[in-house]
Amino acid sequence: MSDYFYVWQRRTLKDLYPDYFNRRLTNKQDEAVANPDRDGGNSNAKETYERIMGEIFRECNRVLKPHGILTVMFTHKTQTAWESLTRSMIENNWIITSSMPVSSEFLNSQHLIEKAGAASSVFLSCRKLLTKSSEPRTWSGFGGTGVQQKIRRAVKQGLEEFKVLKLNPVDEMVASYGRALRVLSEQWPVLDGDEPVGPVRAMNEASRVVAENQIYRITDGQLNVEDLSPEASMALTLYGIYGLKEFRYNEALNLSRSLNIRLETKTGGYTSDGPFIGINTQSSAGKRARWAKAEDAGFHAPLIKKGSKLRLARPDERNQKRIENPQTEWDILHGLIMNFRKGDTPVARAYLSRHAEGKENLIKNLINVWASEMTNEDLRKEGNAIVFGI
Repeated sequence: MSDYFYVWQRRTLKDLYPDYFNRRLTNKQDEAVANPDRDGGNSNAKETYERIMGEIFRECNRVLKPHGILTVMFTHKTQTAWESLTRSMIENNWIITSSMPVSSEFLNSQHLIEKAGAASSVFLSCRKLLTKSSEPRTWSGFGGTGVQQKIRRAVKQGLEEFKVLKLNPVDEMVASYGRALRVLSEQWPVLDGDEPVGPVRAMNEASRVVAENQIYRITDGQLNVEDLSPEASMALTLYGIYGLKEFRYNEALNLSRSLNIRLETKTGGYTSDGPFIGINTQSSAGKRARWAKAEDAGFHAPLIKKGSKLRLARPDERNQKRIENPQTEWDILHGLIMNFRKGDTPVARAYLSRHAEGKENLIKNLINVWASEMTNEDLRKEGNAIVFGI
């Protein structure tokens, strides 16, 4: 994009600024991007990016008047990029004083279709840190005094303010990073015991608040994270944010850490007996299906991994044995849908009676969420028919 604007500026401004516009295209060697090819790997690219951004923010701090404002537009949605940017800012004496998402993408953009993408950019307003704190703040404290509690309150307030913007769940998550990092920058440095707290810890706390709010919202307050088994809780959270679209593995990893639920790759069948959600790889499942019996085909785990991307499995992609012997509420949800397809409402009701004794209302809430949040029209109609029938 820089080349696109540069060539037109060069046509009109070269006579005024001959030293600046002395190239045919922009200088790629010195630009502030994380470029593994240029810098010799991802780790070096991250360090180079943080160093260059640090130099930029240091110079901005030098030239800006004491009470001036620095505004930064940031469009990246990964925590790694946010950490690099904000750490460079905070360590060079900037405080994030406000953050606001602004719509910057068409919803039918090619890179957003069938993907869980951010359609907004986040604008950060920053001021110079004029006096540094003499002592580090504490992460957790009594009576809501810790930085962790302050971040939770700031994110909850932000979620209320974002309602009028009608953000998609991914944008809501990214916008909440800005609110969490504002608190962190104001309280910097922060310690949890003897361990320094960095931007990722603050963003994970924001993710947890957003996830809790998402489940509460899509279930009309009928369900909380604690009501479900860890695997079902994580699956529902991912469904509420990404639907059945693809999303990056690292995004799910950051969210899982905030909920204290691990991502674990599982081969074939497994027992869901801990704070984790299982992942089956798409390639291994395909190989298994070629030699397995029909009932052994399909995914035992709710999550499917292909390359660096994850997505939630559709009910018809799940393994038949896992559906007929469900271990979690998410398995029962998928089993209910598949049994409805076999024999309509009577068969679905029989399945619910066999596997959801004492959890009938919980499963009904889940199928209601499935239908209300579904973007595929046929699946939404099917979900509504199940809700009506049972």
